[in-house]
Amino acid sequence: MTLQHLNGHFTAMPEKDERYYKAYLAYNTISRRSLLRAFIPRLAEEPKISSRTVPRPPSALNEAEFQSMCTGCGDCALVCPEQIILIENKHAQLSLNYGYCSQCGECENACKTGALSNKVKDTLLRPTYSNYCQNRYNGYCDLCVEKCPSGAISITENSKPILLESSCDGCGRCKQACPFSSVELALSFQP
Repeated sequence: MTLQHLNGHFTAMPEKDERYYKAYLAYNTISRRSLLRAFIPRLAEEPKISSRTVPRPPSALNEAEFQSMCTGCGDCALVCPEQIILIENKHAQLSLNYGYCSQCGECENACKTGALSNKVKDTLLRPTYSNYCQNRYNGYCDLCVEKCPSGAISITENSKPILLESSCDGCGRCKQACPFSSVELALSFQP
């Protein structure tokens, strides 16, 4: 017997036995799926992230593999000559707010787990140009074009710069070169 609190008084309730369950099932239907759910514990699944939500160092594997392999040890951040790699949420990520990636490969060499072993050296960051780009207003400003090591940016007079996505490696030099803060970097959703 169990005690149940009803209307300010404790009342003795009989244990749930076969009669209880027969009466319950007479008024309620239970699907097979519900029945199985009652007896099979649900495993806690981690959400699988298939695309990047934060920038990763160049040569990072696809996001799911990277997250499973990166231990957050910080070796890549220690050897980065530009000091743009941070460890956030136990994984390496890039911060190109005050620097750029020289694509030197030191982070890849320091990574013991292989999370930075992709043959493609790309951060998947791509520049976007605001309406305040000085080339658009004052004629010919080509600071971002001059600093781009891959030649992925071209400009014409009085218009925003044009990006050749296939040539860009997401280094961020264009952002650092712009004295007017007209360049922002955004993740590209390429595979």
